[in-house]
Amino acid sequence: MGRNVVAGAVCAVLLGVAAGSVGAADVETISRGSEVVLEDHLVPGKYVLFDFYADWCGPCRALEPHLNALAGRHDDRLALRKIDVVNWDSAVARQHRLSSIPHLVLYGPDGARLAAGDAGGVLRRLEADLGDLGDPAGQPSALVPVLVVAAIFAVALGLVGRRRRTTTRAAAAATGTAATLPAVDTAADPDDPAIWFALLQGSLEGPFTRSQLAELVRRGTLDRNAEVRRRGDAGWRAVHELLD
Repeated sequence: MGRNVVAGAVCAVLLGVAAGSVGAADVETISRGSEVVLEDHLVPGKYVLFDFYADWCGPCRALEPHLNALAGRHDDRLALRKIDVVNWDSAVARQHRLSSIPHLVLYGPDGARLAAGDAGGVLRRLEADLGDLGDPAGQPSALVPVLVVAAIFAVALGLVGRRRRTTTRAAAAATGTAATLPAVDTAADPDDPAIWFALLQGSLEGPFTRSQLAELVRRGTLDRNAEVRRRGDAGWRAVHELLD
């Protein structure tokens, strides 16, 4: 509950200060959980900002309109490439050894890596290089200093999630509940796609099919009243609503 309150408060503050009009922004999502080589997505002659995010991350959602606005104001000089980490155990999260999100990586027009890490520090470097004042009226961006605080909360949330996940898996291994779920042939059953994400001990896990969720409930790993949602959905629903 405390983590949700903190994330919600940060999200509200960031949304209140995000500003800027969006033009023909060069924005593209290049990964949804799969490994990605950043250098393969550089754009010659442009700054390229890689945004590691997740749809369950409040600070990430709050940061998005500011990044889009920045890309819109500098569409001829800046490309924004988004990477959905999905969850802490995804291939891309492990590949880049992420410990917190939002996490930004900035490359220069010549392909050199300029900055990486918390959003506040990377954006300060980018906005300085672009000569960006934060909004068309010439007011300094109020979002950047706030993002320093958001990054602290993001690190805390990430570390708490990892500690809980490690403890949970150790307990699961001891009780035999961590066995691999049976493979599902989605082509043979197109009506049961792997699109559902579930909160397991504070960590968003998935995607699962309905039959896999039913198996988790049968094993006792997932409570029937646990919350699940599809990728991109704003609302949650109880598992039993899908299975009954």
